Amino acid sequence: MTSRKLTVYSTRHREFTQLLADGFRQESGVEVTIRDIKSDAAPLMQEEGPDCPADIVLTVDFRRLLKLADANLAQPVRSGTLDRLVPAYLRDPEGRWFAQSMRARLIFVEKSLDVTRLDYDDLTDPRWRDRMFIRSADHMFNTGLIAAYLARYGQEKTEAWLAGIAANNPLGNGGDRNAARAIAEGRALIGVANSYYFGEMRAGVGGSEQKAWSESLRAIVPTFDDGRTPINITGAAVATHAPHREEAVAFLEYLAGDNGQQIYADVGYEYPVSERVAPNPIIRKAGELRPDTRPFPAIAAFSETAEAYARNRPWNQIRMKDPLL
Repeated sequence: MTSRKLTVYSTRHREFTQLLADGFRQESGVEVTIRDIKSDAAPLMQEEGPDCPADIVLTVDFRRLLKLADANLAQPVRSGTLDRLVPAYLRDPEGRWFAQSMRARLIFVEKSLDVTRLDYDDLTDPRWRDRMFIRSADHMFNTGLIAAYLARYGQEKTEAWLAGIAANNPLGNGGDRNAARAIAEGRALIGVANSYYFGEMRAGVGGSEQKAWSESLRAIVPTFDDGRTPINITGAAVATHAPHREEAVAFLEYLAGDNGQQIYADVGYEYPVSERVAPNPIIRKAGELRPDTRPFPAIAAFSETAEAYARNRPWNQIRMKDPLL
């Protein structure tokens, strides 16, 4: 390598990004500078233009990765290592972004209930009325799920599904961890939360109180009717104007390699994209994840519709006969 530097724009927590950077530095000798971005890196990169110092963008949510590619803020990468380690449905066909981990919307179930399997359609079951927790519909976690549901089933069935959730009058004050809290406190029987929250709480990362919440429940990997589970991803792209392209590609390869994937599995409690690395044992307790392999652009095509549902028809206001907008 002619240059031993790398600049990462990251929307992830600094502590996690630093672990990835430190691991890469130990393997390669490349010094990594991290710039924390609050949410979406695209506006800043567009403002900086050709002077943007970013080599790599680390972010969450497939829609942000697609946005980088569509805005010409990410450049194509061709790497046999990445092609071998990252399945085709988890990377851009033109090599402009690559997933590093997967996460799913799990269903938490009060542990005394005789329930071992639930599908997303089961969220409309009247037995959960007033006893279900799911955070606000307009949060990115849920708009991604709604978009995936639209892509799978179409508008009519999605409207009925959302109306069924609304009819159950779900609790929804706060983030995903409150699903576990509501169950532990007896206010809910089931809840919806991202998979890594289960891992973090059960491992005690959030403290003894959250660990106790997690021990009041079991986690289930729900599916669509084809037995597949819609996923979201974390991923990375090489910036269009990356000053250190060679190091940036090497960093992507590190993230997809065994050591990088182990960090995603055992520190992030996320599902690795590489089949060579298994999910953390805590996450495996929820059951096998069989990801929906539908191309992300096909799901993203429904993002605006999903966001319109969420924005104009929150869970407790959706009605089956209401117009979309």
